[in-house]
Amino acid sequence: MRNKLKVFLVLFLVLCAVFSSAFAISGASRAENKLISTQAVGSENNYVLRDYEGYVAVFIENDPYRPMTVTDIPVSTLREMDRQLMQTGLKVKTHESLVVMLEDLGS
Repeated sequence: MRNKLKVFLVLFLVLCAVFSSAFAISGASRAENKLISTQAVGSENNYVLRDYEGYVAVFIENDPYRPMTVTDIPVSTLREMDRQLMQTGLKVKTHESLVVMLEDLGS
């Protein structure tokens, strides 16, 4: 009886670990997919990071009025210099640079 309980607990913990990993991966994938799905659109254009309704947003340089993506990063939580950059707009040339910049602003 005691061995069955140990086996059950081990299986339960393994299942919890699998589901936790799946949820973590799917959440990260969704955030990355938003940027990747628009990578082809921005391949010939620069990205611009700017304030949009109080949040950091990603714009395509040639379409400054409609954000490609609005992040959940409040501009009010940024350093003073970064807040100023969000007012004027920060040009980013590559998708990789965009991801790095967003990670930096979000931390």
